[in-house]
Amino acid sequence: MKRIFCLAIFMAFATTGIFAQTVKKTKELITAKDWVKAKESIDLTLANPKLKKDETAEAWYLKAKVYSALASDPATKSLVPDGRTQALEAVKKSVEADKAQSQVFMTMDQYAPVFNLYTGGFEDGAAFYNAEKYQEALKEFKSTAVTGEYIFSQGWGLYKLDTTLTYYTALAALNAKNEEEAVKQFSKLADARVANTPEQATSYRYLAKHYYDKKDEANMMKYIKLGKELYPTDEYLPLLELDFVRDKGDKAALYRKFDEIVSANPKNFDVLVEYGNELFGETHVSDIAKKPAKYDEQCKKIEELYTQAASLKPENSDIHLSLGKHYYNMALFKEEEARSVKGTKPEDVKKKADLNAEAVTVAEKSIPPLEKVFTAYDSQEKLKTHDRSNYKSAASLLQYAYEKKKDKAKADFYGKKYDEADKKQ
Repeated sequence: MKRIFCLAIFMAFATTGIFAQTVKKTKELITAKDWVKAKESIDLTLANPKLKKDETAEAWYLKAKVYSALASDPATKSLVPDGRTQALEAVKKSVEADKAQSQVFMTMDQYAPVFNLYTGGFEDGAAFYNAEKYQEALKEFKSTAVTGEYIFSQGWGLYKLDTTLTYYTALAALNAKNEEEAVKQFSKLADARVANTPEQATSYRYLAKHYYDKKDEANMMKYIKLGKELYPTDEYLPLLELDFVRDKGDKAALYRKFDEIVSANPKNFDVLVEYGNELFGETHVSDIAKKPAKYDEQCKKIEELYTQAASLKPENSDIHLSLGKHYYNMALFKEEEARSVKGTKPEDVKKKADLNAEAVTVAEKSIPPLEKVFTAYDSQEKLKTHDRSNYKSAASLLQYAYEKKKDKAKADFYGKKYDEADKKQ
């Protein structure tokens, strides 16, 4: 029994000696950058129930320093899978134990251990994101945000809202199909009116579309208006607004909205084309008896819209083809009106001749835009389905236009091109 008691006393003294040396030893190991052994040392220190109160703040700070370093090194991060989380908790405990002393330690290290948690977390999140591991990226970004919020709350730096981190957190959530988190993160940016880069228009677009799908008009319009205010030349938000108005079925309201949007941004190619197409469908009906009351006015507007759009993207064959089809349809109506004149009186004969002449004039107007389409495709040996369809349409309409001009050679040329078009498959 006596030997047992003596052994217990010996062990107590031995253990006390180990603990007494651990803080000092940890610091030596940190200086030597032996982070693995430093981890063992600091874990032992903090496990000591007899750790002195005046050493507690430093011990927790050393743990933060060690775990931060381990988490930043790919070779050692597996030793502490949640290393950054533990390091942040260690910083918090150091501050709780003695804020002034903790501040001294961090100042001496220029706050590197705690800021390394932040930058390292973001870099790991970015690596996951670039590798398309969106769930992992989202987790890392959210954890980094917790670190950033703590740094800011202590007055050590950063901003209340890190717009870059929040933006990538939102994108990670979006790609991870975590709708709730994406809405939450994009809302932080939009509600703070963040518009530092062109890419950040995504916040307003995403939220507006989200609430459009949810049929939440108030929130949809909130983010459309915010987005248009901050990104006045954005091309997506106006289209969404048009979809919303179109869904209500009020054509007059829809055209007023088109005019409003075009007036605000006359260089929005997509809106110009969509406006022209909307009018095209209403104007160029198959039955002349159903020709709209404002036919001439609408035809003029279609021509203006397509011409304006073509000036913005002169290489776009679709818009040139649309303009050519517009003139073609106008010519067909003129022909039909001419055929409807049955009288033989001089005034009837003159009216019929005038209408036929107008048909020729309008058909001639279709030639320049249609030849741009034809030229864009004719030299290509192979054409994709959409392009081949455009090519055939241009050739067919040009054949018609030259027939109206009574230019048989060119009419035959384009007719042959149409017949041979399918060889370009």
